[in-house]
Amino acid sequence: MGFIEKSVKYRKGAYMVSRKRVLSLVAPLLLALTLSSCAGVKPLTAERPRDEAFRTVLKKETSTLNIPIEASTDELAKVLNQAVRKELYKGSTKTRGLTAKVMRNGPIVVSAADNYLYVTLPISMSLSYGIFEIPAIPLTLKFKATAGITPDWRLHAEIYYQGLNDLLAEEVGIGPLSLKPRSIVEGITQPVQRALSDLIAQKINDLIPLKAQVAKVWNMAQKPVLLDKNYNAWLKLTPREVVLYPLSAQNNRVRLSVGISTFAELVVGPEPAAQPLLPLPNLRLATTFDKTFRIALNADLFYKDLRAIAEPLLLNKHFDSDGKSIVIRNFDLYGNGDKIVVKLETQGSLDGVFYLTAKPVYNPKTNIFSVEDVDFDMQTKSLLLTSADWFLHGAVRGVIQDKLNVNMNRQLEQSRQVAGKALARVPLVEHVFLKGDIKDLKFNDAIVQQDRISIQVYTEGESAIIFQ
Repeated sequence: MGFIEKSVKYRKGAYMVSRKRVLSLVAPLLLALTLSSCAGVKPLTAERPRDEAFRTVLKKETSTLNIPIEASTDELAKVLNQAVRKELYKGSTKTRGLTAKVMRNGPIVVSAADNYLYVTLPISMSLSYGIFEIPAIPLTLKFKATAGITPDWRLHAEIYYQGLNDLLAEEVGIGPLSLKPRSIVEGITQPVQRALSDLIAQKINDLIPLKAQVAKVWNMAQKPVLLDKNYNAWLKLTPREVVLYPLSAQNNRVRLSVGISTFAELVVGPEPAAQPLLPLPNLRLATTFDKTFRIALNADLFYKDLRAIAEPLLLNKHFDSDGKSIVIRNFDLYGNGDKIVVKLETQGSLDGVFYLTAKPVYNPKTNIFSVEDVDFDMQTKSLLLTSADWFLHGAVRGVIQDKLNVNMNRQLEQSRQVAGKALARVPLVEHVFLKGDIKDLKFNDAIVQQDRISIQVYTEGESAIIFQ
């Protein structure tokens, strides 16, 4: 081998050695640069939405516990006949020197129609003038009475004289006098009228012990009532006031309608704590009567349950937009103000943590809970506008709105059936029962809480307190 060939081989060997040394130095540098570059690409993390205050109390619809109290006119006539003495009046008349004696002369008859009590009182009247006297004249006096209630729980009656139902002679002679019996009778009805007013008021109060019966129901209503042992369902009442409606006198029956205005709800679970007993309030008189009885049925939809329903439909699913794709690796739900916040963790073309908000909606016709107006929170939206605006217009919002829903029909219908069945006849205290006729199911309110949505519907019907 010549000198030139040796020289060429030497140079080639030196070049290969040099190239290997350069590569050995550059490779770590390139790796470091690559790692440095990768380390600089961080997931996007949106700021959590600002916490907002919650509305904590559901709206409440008042109910009326109807307490019908009534008596027949036969019962009233019976006690009047026992109470009205035989001698009704003895004394002077408008004619000087003439005296009259009025005696009850048969059973008192009471009827009721057009909100009036009609009292028929048979009497006999004898007249005396000095040594002269005429035989007793049989008559029948007619009165019309209205009954009312004072705010101090007392019933009172006002009696109006309606005349005679007998024909009298125009004139009768007694000694030297010539008299008109009709004018004499009408002149002495006032004391009879007053006596009857007092007696009717007293006997109605005896027959209808209004305050005692209402007080019994008022005190009972402040204690939870077990409706169904199997479901551990309780009726919780919160009475507010007592309302009295006009007395009714129809078809020979006298009726009073008393309503205890209260909040009523069905509580499933442990017995609700009883509140301190409130005293019976003053009676409020009213002109119209609302007999509607509403029982609130509260249903809680926890986000953990909603999340469990939606997870198989959202997690590890691909969402494509503009040639890019993301996968939801995790999501969470919580309440904030009057909205639900959806927290998403994504991987793929966009790694990061993002927040959306949604408005909870309950459809009372279908009993479906769902969400509407799903959109990115303002903080998330601002971040994505500068880095990944394609994600703002992707399908993820529509999918979330479509998947976050639950049918609550079975849960609410079951509560309605429990309430309806249990209220058929509820023993409250001895000889006192609550009877409820439950019909419709209506939506009332929904509120967002930190860990749940609270939905309230109520059953609507009529109620009555029965004394037996």
